[in-house]
Amino acid sequence: MYSEEKLSLSHVSSMEEETLSGCTDGAEIRGFSYTSDAVTLTVSERPKAQVSLWPGEHVFSGETVTLTCDITGGGDTSWQYRWYKDSVIQQNKQQKYMINSVSESEAGKYNCKGTEIRGSSHTSDAVTLTVSALPRATVSVTPDTSVFTGETVTLKCEIHHYSNWRFLWYKSRDKVLSSERYTVNTNTLTIRRVIQSDQDEFWCRGERAGRPSSSQDSDHVTLSVEGSKPKAELTSDTEGSVLTGNTVTLKCLMNHFTGWKFYWYQHTQNTEKTTTDTNSYTIYKAKVSDGGQFWCRAGRGNPVYYTDYSDVLWINVTESPKAVLSIEPDKQLFSGETVTVRCDIQTEQDTKWTYSWTVEKYNRWNTVNQCKTQECKITVNHQHSGNYTCGGKRVNGQNSEKSDAVTLTVSSYQPKTVLRVSPQQWLTEGDSVTLMCEVNRSSTGWTFSWFTQHNLSSGYDLVSDSSGGSKGNYTVSSAALKHTGVYMCRAERGDPVYHTHHSNTQPLWITGGSSSVSLNIRPNRTQHFSSESLSLSCEDHRNSTGWTVRRYTNTLETCPSSSSSSVRSTGTESTCTIRSLITSDTGVYWCESESGHKLHPVNISIHDGDVILDSAVHPVTEGDSLTLHCLYRYKNPSNLRAEFYKDGSEEQNQTTGDTMIISTVSKSHEGFYYCKHPERGASLKSWISVTGFQEEMSGLKMFSFLLAVCPYLLVTVVLVFKCFRLRDETKSDLSDHTNK
Repeated sequence: MYSEEKLSLSHVSSMEEETLSGCTDGAEIRGFSYTSDAVTLTVSERPKAQVSLWPGEHVFSGETVTLTCDITGGGDTSWQYRWYKDSVIQQNKQQKYMINSVSESEAGKYNCKGTEIRGSSHTSDAVTLTVSALPRATVSVTPDTSVFTGETVTLKCEIHHYSNWRFLWYKSRDKVLSSERYTVNTNTLTIRRVIQSDQDEFWCRGERAGRPSSSQDSDHVTLSVEGSKPKAELTSDTEGSVLTGNTVTLKCLMNHFTGWKFYWYQHTQNTEKTTTDTNSYTIYKAKVSDGGQFWCRAGRGNPVYYTDYSDVLWINVTESPKAVLSIEPDKQLFSGETVTVRCDIQTEQDTKWTYSWTVEKYNRWNTVNQCKTQECKITVNHQHSGNYTCGGKRVNGQNSEKSDAVTLTVSSYQPKTVLRVSPQQWLTEGDSVTLMCEVNRSSTGWTFSWFTQHNLSSGYDLVSDSSGGSKGNYTVSSAALKHTGVYMCRAERGDPVYHTHHSNTQPLWITGGSSSVSLNIRPNRTQHFSSESLSLSCEDHRNSTGWTVRRYTNTLETCPSSSSSSVRSTGTESTCTIRSLITSDTGVYWCESESGHKLHPVNISIHDGDVILDSAVHPVTEGDSLTLHCLYRYKNPSNLRAEFYKDGSEEQNQTTGDTMIISTVSKSHEGFYYCKHPERGASLKSWISVTGFQEEMSGLKMFSFLLAVCPYLLVTVVLVFKCFRLRDETKSDLSDHTNK
């Protein structure tokens, strides 16, 4: 009896064993029966089942697995067994549970228990059965599964788990053994000099002494055998000639790629130029010497199996044309201008190019997105400054040589022109003068225009225009009084037109010969001390009116009318009086008619210093004498020795004390003069004009001229008369002869 079973007499613990002394029949009232014999009751622990696995808890699919249920401590008893897998009862009731060719689906937790007449055992602890797939064999083929007759093929069988494998090879269903062309060496099968009949399916498997004892079969690999020897095809990625400096790539094409090496030949097939693992060969920065005949072929295996040579391919490398970048109107530009950039590529053939533009700024090259054609226009600002290059690309991808970099500089301000006069502003009638207009910080493409203002009532009028580079010249070959005026210039260029600022103003002063109008200056000199008074008057000796004193200080204006000056006109005379001169009164004064005619311009200088130069007011005639004095604001110094200068150079030969005398004036004496005292200082500069010698023809000279000319004139008239008369006589004689 097993513990925990119930008896009708009492409950007996598993460890107790006692003897029952007897029993009586309680039904008999009259007395007790005799006591029974004693019976011994034995109580034992219930046994427990135990599961064992063979060949182990981890098995491989296809193996035979035996599970055994052992019950210990139950005595020599006939047990009946129950098996459970993952708590599900199984049909097997034997002590041994055998699974033939186990599969992965039969993996799980197994336990069992036993039953017999006295009761059942405890259920065993679960045992986990793990079922793994057999390791799989894999086959690789070198050089390829597609081969050509005559090649050598090596098949390799690999099993990546466990060791000590013995490899078996099969062709279709037949086991492969070593032979004349077939060699089995451990895990490799080598087929030499492949023939058409070798085309078939190949596979392998492994066997070993331990568990697992075998592998899964490999996949079947089909070996294809082509009969004809292949021929490589050589191509180039460039159609036509290759330009120097460009890259060209040759390709050696094969229908079957795997395992090939490629052999390249130039000029001759006797020597390999190079060998590559890929089917391409690239020539970088091609030179003319890189051109010529090229071949290729492919090879693979050991020994090497070569394809046939490709057909010859000619690569012609020619000098790359260099792009030339031009910029119009100039490389020095101003913000707001429109620049035209153009890329020219000179070639012998009519080649179509696509163009690209780059600019380098801050050591970085960027693409100029505004330009995608040969020529383009850009309205610039200062951000467009940089080094520009251009280049072209042909349809075949070949690039020209890039142009040299051209630096474009864009200034953010609007340019201003500078006007200069050569040789000087002060001229005598008949002199030549040139106005020169120049644009600062620019060089080419400008067209220049000159403007002048002749009187107060009008603005500036266009005088002339011309084309030039950075300079434009307007020349008056023979100056006349009408050319007196204030001039300025301006430049323009580009499309649309871009204008500079107007230049500074430059006056031209033309002095002439005699006139009925005179300009009288009191004191009669061109330099005056400040705070002194000055009177200028225009007087017409023909008793006409309308002449007025005008002046130019920095603008055209009439004689100022203020508390320190006055204007008075009386009859034929107009007077301008300035009672207290100041330095801003310095300027050119002249007489001007109502029609704008200007006469006798004089440069009046007002000096704050202690020394002025007393010089001729009006132009000096050649042959006359000229006297210059050094005058002082206060009383004369004790030392009257003064120095006189012409155009910056000291004149020493004709000076005495504070006086300089030129006895006979010539055109060479024209220039700027000033004097300088060692203690009092220097005067301002004054311009001395010299006019040519003009001799009036007197009546006596006219009579002498006629006397000299008349005899020759009389002889000429007589000769002409005689010639006409002789011709008439000749005609009369010919007529008489004809009538006879």
